[in-house]
Amino acid sequence: MNGRRFFSRFKGRRHGLSHSRSRGQSLRDYPTYSIPEAALILAMSTRTLQSWVYDKPFFPVSGVEQLQRLLSFNDLAQFYFLRFVRRHAHLSDHQARELLRYTKDVTDSEYPLLDEDISVLPRHVFLTRGKAVLDLINPRGQFVFQEIVSIFASRFDRDSRGLMSRLYPWRLWKEGDARRPVSIDPNIMSGRLVVTGTRIPAILLATRTRSGESIGEIAKDYEITQHRVTESLRHFDIGLRKAA
Repeated sequence: MNGRRFFSRFKGRRHGLSHSRSRGQSLRDYPTYSIPEAALILAMSTRTLQSWVYDKPFFPVSGVEQLQRLLSFNDLAQFYFLRFVRRHAHLSDHQARELLRYTKDVTDSEYPLLDEDISVLPRHVFLTRGKAVLDLINPRGQFVFQEIVSIFASRFDRDSRGLMSRLYPWRLWKEGDARRPVSIDPNIMSGRLVVTGTRIPAILLATRTRSGESIGEIAKDYEITQHRVTESLRHFDIGLRKAA
């Protein structure tokens, strides 16, 4: 990805787009991500995400009433989950839309893929309630009983209330990979993508790399390992310079 294209995707992420947070509004529901920034975090095409929000919306986003729609943490997380489901359960766009619609009907939840105990396996998406497991794809609406281990579970954390609190949307993740180089948490740096376990915005590492600084220089300034810098930058799919 060249520098011009990289920064054009990120440009304007917060310049005049946000609005005042209403009293009592959860940070999870506060619309703060522009579509280009959300696409960068999710490592997906801006055009595809625009289509999912504007042309053929999967669900109404938090900033739906705004001229330039913004996404909340919950919106971003549910789009990540939908993309994850499509990839790992091998679903078409139509099947993913039907899955979301059916799950909302079953759970009566605004964000059913986040609020419920959902497990994703190849060609299967399960909803677990107690000891019963509902296969949301096959067979239709029937409950089955079995041990389910979700390949999605390593991609997020929940808080003490069971709500999704942190997302690990690393672009290069594969099944069985426990690495979490970058993360987003609405309570850390206003929900910006950061190097996991720090308050260092990943975009700053990318900006300094694009300015010609070496991995070694950047790692020394932020007092983190060169490996952590490199793994974070790989999320953006940009070229890396060797340490000085």
